[in-house]
Amino acid sequence: MAETSKTVDQAVRVMHQIRATGAAPTAELARRLGLGRTVVARLVATLERHDLVRRTPDGVDLGYGLVGLADMVSPAMRHIARPHLQRLATAFHETAVLAVVDGDDAVAVDQVVAEGRVVRVHYHPGTRHSLAAAAHGRAMLAHADPSTIDRLASAAPGLGAELDRIRRRGYAVSHDELEHGVTGIAAPILDGAGRPLASLG
Repeated sequence: MAETSKTVDQAVRVMHQIRATGAAPTAELARRLGLGRTVVARLVATLERHDLVRRTPDGVDLGYGLVGLADMVSPAMRHIARPHLQRLATAFHETAVLAVVDGDDAVAVDQVVAEGRVVRVHYHPGTRHSLAAAAHGRAMLAHADPSTIDRLASAAPGLGAELDRIRRRGYAVSHDELEHGVTGIAAPILDGAGRPLASLG
């Protein structure tokens, strides 16, 4: 048998543990894995640097950087959203995109590109931008926790008022932000507590 790397093995064990039992604080992951807290903290910091894990209010969770590696992050959500993406693309003859929250960013995880268009917009899975930017980001930011809203809105004059409008009408609109000549419209997908999981548009 080929020689293996103990560190890589431990890092993979961290990700498998999160997949099996859900997000957890670093100390709890260390306890479940039977590893030292310092060891797990270093592993998490390295995995986070590569977007393979992310920090959430519930602890360390899997990261959306895995999308670019295996296109397998959030398969259930992508499976559920895919028919809606297809209907949107067909009805409006435009690219339809599913994005998710990753820290302070919106990350595209799936898209359906409309057929029959001379000019098409591509929003490749793994593409990310700030929650404060564009329709997908702001649709989710409008329903984020107050500390996240305050932190991101403080650097963008007028964003607070725009988020209020998004919450009232239920969707976000952007013009010429990520690409000149492109208009985006996106609505948030919320969990049972009203927290943003994703956006569709």
